[in-house]
Amino acid sequence: MWWLLALVVLLLAGWGAVSASWVLNPERRALPLPDPLPAYERHQLTALDGASFDVWRLRPGSALRGRLVICHGYYANRSQVLDIADGLRERGYETLLFELRGHGSRPGPCTLGLKEADDVGVLLRWAAAQDGAHPLPAGILGLSMGGAVACQAAARYPELRAVVADSVYSRFFPVLRRSLRQRFRVPPFPWAWATWWGVQAALGGRLGRQDPAVLARRLRIPLLAIQGGEDRRVVPLLGREFYQRWAGPKERWFEPQVAHVGMFAEHPQAYCDRVAAFFDRTVAA
Repeated sequence: MWWLLALVVLLLAGWGAVSASWVLNPERRALPLPDPLPAYERHQLTALDGASFDVWRLRPGSALRGRLVICHGYYANRSQVLDIADGLRERGYETLLFELRGHGSRPGPCTLGLKEADDVGVLLRWAAAQDGAHPLPAGILGLSMGGAVACQAAARYPELRAVVADSVYSRFFPVLRRSLRQRFRVPPFPWAWATWWGVQAALGGRLGRQDPAVLARRLRIPLLAIQGGEDRRVVPLLGREFYQRWAGPKERWFEPQVAHVGMFAEHPQAYCDRVAAFFDRTVAA
């Protein structure tokens, strides 16, 4: 009997370790670059843990209104948000892009926002140092997991005046559970729970404390939440829970026929207009 129990424990521990590695080292998917490619400056920065990363900086030609950090989503890279960044640059915002850990050309593992949010802080301090005595007002925009990074950064860095969260989940565990079921056809118990604890053990932190729905209760800066009703990764219920818990001023852009992070693809001009207008009221005002 005891050997059977030990075998089950070893099986779950092995599954937790292997599946956690799969979560924290996502497939690097190539995304097409915009044509023509927007002009940008490239700068090399050093993270708090000593890892180097680079930032793309897109500057508006005139009428500078503020600074925006833009975070791409899981499986993606900067190419996912380059068109958005260029659209906001055209509307008077300096935009800063960096790749999340374990994505694009950046070494992993991904830390689901724990270290990526600190990278945002490094980026903000570096950019403010370029401004001199009058740093630009700053906001942040994130897509999917990048939205979770944006929430964690907003909770840590008071210089961020507003958040745009596009297709962000309220809690990571339901998204993980759904993803495991779709990919491996395994029931949530015990497999998703083993993965969940394996991920937390690998990262050395309690991820639930950094869930957007948990942070939302103490975030009092303005929020624009964007989501589509055809989102198959972050079901609308999870997006609605996050929005309802946000403590500060908030507004929501929801369209029933739009897929996960699909609002920009459906309405590129309206997306940039609406996001820029939101930041005009909350960051540049």
